[in-house]
Amino acid sequence: MRQWVLTFPWRLRFQLAYDPSLCRAVRRLFLRAVFRWQERRAASMGIADARSGAVNFVQRFASSLALNVHLHALLLDGVYTCASPFERPVFHALPAPTDEDVAELCRTIRNRTLRLLQRRGLLDDTGAEDSQEEPGLLDVMAAASVQGRIALGERAGRPVLRVGSGPAGDATFAPGELCAD
Repeated sequence: MRQWVLTFPWRLRFQLAYDPSLCRAVRRLFLRAVFRWQERRAASMGIADARSGAVNFVQRFASSLALNVHLHALLLDGVYTCASPFERPVFHALPAPTDEDVAELCRTIRNRTLRLLQRRGLLDDTGAEDSQEEPGLLDVMAAASVQGRIALGERAGRPVLRVGSGPAGDATFAPGELCAD
């Protein structure tokens, strides 16, 4: 098994938190991309009609309990094949993904997600949000939570200070092994 985690930009986290059908569609898109990648790897090894499997869920919060919609998936680190419906499936381990594989999957998922958002009218042609509605108080508070900012009061808009973070409370993304931005 291998754990895959997919996080999103703040604006998309907010949309995913409020739109369950969009969240389901993005989750399907994510898993389908990883499954197809596994199937292509298996085919390159001479394994035909391969299938994978996963257990996945949506996590709606970060360790600070801030609103932070992201996806977790436990995927088989290989594929199954079955000669006929009456025979036992055979497991075929696949090589571990490389940094380049993860980066390519990240690009694929990003591009497909942007197309999905455009089809649903959630982005205009330039990629900007397409909403003229005035946000309500819950929207303002959820947006602040997603961004790690204080929502109300004299410190509104400033970063939430976190124990163990830098002076500004900023958390920066530092890509590591098998990680892509």
